[in-house]
Amino acid sequence: MRPPCHRHRFVSSLGLFILLASQCQTSTTARHVPYRTLHRVSNDEEPPGLAPPSQWDSESLIAMQFTPDPYAHRDHMSMILSGELVLAAIRYSPSSFATEDGEADGIDYYGNENDHYTNVDGEFCIFQPSDNRKDPSSYPTITSIMSESEHCREHRYTISLTEVMQTVRAHDNASYGDSKNPVVRHLPLSGMIFHQGYSGASLISNAMATFDSNLVISEHAAIRDALSACDTIRNRHLSENCSIRKQHRLIRDVIALLSRIPSSDNDDDDNNNSTIQRLYLKLSSASSAYLPTMRHLYPQAKWAFVYRSTAEHALAKTMEPSRKKACIKSKRNPSSALSRKSSEYNINVEELSNHEMCAMYLSTFVETAMQEHEESGTGMLLSYEIDIVENADFIVDVVLPYFGMQEEIDLDAQGVRDRVGSILSMKSNSRVGVNPKDKLWTGERDIEVTDEVIAASRLFMKGSMESIMRTRR
Repeated sequence: MRPPCHRHRFVSSLGLFILLASQCQTSTTARHVPYRTLHRVSNDEEPPGLAPPSQWDSESLIAMQFTPDPYAHRDHMSMILSGELVLAAIRYSPSSFATEDGEADGIDYYGNENDHYTNVDGEFCIFQPSDNRKDPSSYPTITSIMSESEHCREHRYTISLTEVMQTVRAHDNASYGDSKNPVVRHLPLSGMIFHQGYSGASLISNAMATFDSNLVISEHAAIRDALSACDTIRNRHLSENCSIRKQHRLIRDVIALLSRIPSSDNDDDDNNNSTIQRLYLKLSSASSAYLPTMRHLYPQAKWAFVYRSTAEHALAKTMEPSRKKACIKSKRNPSSALSRKSSEYNINVEELSNHEMCAMYLSTFVETAMQEHEESGTGMLLSYEIDIVENADFIVDVVLPYFGMQEEIDLDAQGVRDRVGSILSMKSNSRVGVNPKDKLWTGERDIEVTDEVIAASRLFMKGSMESIMRTRR
């Protein structure tokens, strides 16, 4: 029997706090999830005193907090097949990638029946990943697109990802060659953008999103969680039983789902996907530690790594109060790259200050990208200060052609320069509905570099930053 996994959230109503929980047992039907997932990996014990979800009154106080689901009567698997429902998140258990006694592990072989992961669920809801083409600066990440969808906020469906992939593959294989009813198309993964964090990567992805032929998916949580799955299981559950092959299969499956787009003859620009030919991913900064994994799985995809040339500025931006949480959390949940570095230098991360921890965390991204660039002879290393900020010509003449857009640039060179110039004139992370004047970029404010920042960056970042600048030359 499949072990349960749970999710918890406190919902406030009339001053009351109610604990919600749900079990994720394998099912051939979708499970309605009227709230946002907070825990991707959950404990295996049921919170005491809670009735199972099947006993909740649909007219209860909980249900009254959400709008009626307009798609409750629809077959949700059919909506996934048609491309109406899109993957929003994944959840897995500590044993999802475990190997049985005597089962070999190693380099993945996609398609081997023994490589299936187990107990992995996908969360699906209705949103348009291509909405960022309308206004890239207002939709810099996939989360900002989903936040505009009431369905994603209130009515996500949780379905076994193994079941989804089996059904999707059978459906898509059967529909290949059916020119009368193609239903969906699979986009090739043509490029990947990795970055140090707060280093201008969104300006590149926003510029790419303005091309009608591109679908740019930025910082999707499902990709981030799939890439870090084995590290998370090792750190949080103290288990080394995590098959690389099975994890790689999950990564491929997640990206395969995101590469599916509905075929459309609709003339409405907001819904017409007929011009989209290529998929580009801007990954989260934390995913830069897994650049070699993505290169192994997608060796034909172009990639770039974006960073700040000044170590103190990179660390100071990361240590701003609203931004430092991710790197501080890496102390308890380090990537394999971070664990290797701490072991190599005999460093106990528990003894590091927050500034030192974040400096070491950032250095692993630079070192990983630089090593992959040197060993494979692939990739483009982009400095925010030198190559991106106020440098539309370099982006149009070098970066975009590298990612495969030269033909479209040749067709309308001035139009592309105007669009890229407009992107660079906007803040890369504006919000929908913001006054257009407030979206204008007026230059970077002074970056506060404290003594702690200087000391930590010199200790852990100076060498790697100097090396990447030498590599550029």
